[in-house]
Amino acid sequence: MKLLLTLTDQSFTATKSVGIFNVSMGLARGLMQCPQVSELHILGNNECAAAFADSPAHVHLHELQRPVPRRFGRVYWDQIGLPAAIRRIRPDWALLPKGYPPFFPMLGTTKLACYLHDVNWEYYEKQGKSAASPFPAHELLYFRTLAMRALTASQLVLTSTQFNKQRYLEYVPQARVAVVGIGFDTPPCSRPPHGKDIIFFTSSYPHKLTALGIERLQRWLQQSPDAADTCIHAIGALPPGTTLPDARWIHHGRIPQAELQQLISTTCRVAVYFSDYEGFGMPPVECLRAGLPCVSSDLPPIRENIPASYLFDNADEQSFIRTMNAAYHATDPPLCPAYPTWAQVAQRCVQAMS
Repeated sequence: MKLLLTLTDQSFTATKSVGIFNVSMGLARGLMQCPQVSELHILGNNECAAAFADSPAHVHLHELQRPVPRRFGRVYWDQIGLPAAIRRIRPDWALLPKGYPPFFPMLGTTKLACYLHDVNWEYYEKQGKSAASPFPAHELLYFRTLAMRALTASQLVLTSTQFNKQRYLEYVPQARVAVVGIGFDTPPCSRPPHGKDIIFFTSSYPHKLTALGIERLQRWLQQSPDAADTCIHAIGALPPGTTLPDARWIHHGRIPQAELQQLISTTCRVAVYFSDYEGFGMPPVECLRAGLPCVSSDLPPIRENIPASYLFDNADEQSFIRTMNAAYHATDPPLCPAYPTWAQVAQRCVQAMS
């Protein structure tokens, strides 16, 4: 198989979703190991080039001199640059890890596979004015239209959870959807956590419920006998106008994976993940694999991926307090389900294309 993967729009510093960035890069590594892929063409940019500097001979990098396309540059790339590159390379399949195809592909004989991660736009449409959309109306319409285009125009839609597949088929029942999961290449850690602090994943997007998480964690601290010695490490952006309650709260913002792993392995005892909508929920899984329990909102895709004992009801403060106490005071290593490697996920993708 001659396969093309586009990473031109992938960037740790520029992406709106670090999770999708990690998925895209992991999928590229996994596809390099698939014996059925005789040629792998990667459309990259000048930021991700270093990750593929020592690739095998059958891996070909393109467009490395270009910066990450943004705003109208992203629109131009989606609609003109990407189809032109596919027509020039003429692969058997083009795999788009962000899931957004051009409106009028004109790809010749190349088949299109879109790794679609969620229907996030659906959440904000249903919320209406009760939860302000973080996207301008035209941007929300653009990505909604492209997501629907992925369901109707591509020969294959890949996704990470059964929840996502169910949502996609509600819109386009005839779509061909394969649930391939998400991979993890580092071995899981089986030691009990030994730190005192807490990781709290934050976001400027309303569906991540950062304000509610701050309120609930502060209430838990008021009831905890260890509160004086416990710091909360806020990882991610904060909603506009949000202030952290006191000096025990440390805002790190977006940090590289290596720094996050250092916090997980040496400093913290529990992670906390609030959300009102997810397509997969990577932070809870990443934490569990690193040996850190992550108490998380009880949502269908998260329920697919982590043990029920770590889940709490967003609407019930006592549910969060109970779950937090159980995780914080546990002495055994956290339960960690089996997850595939990226090589296994890539193999599932290639099998779905055959």
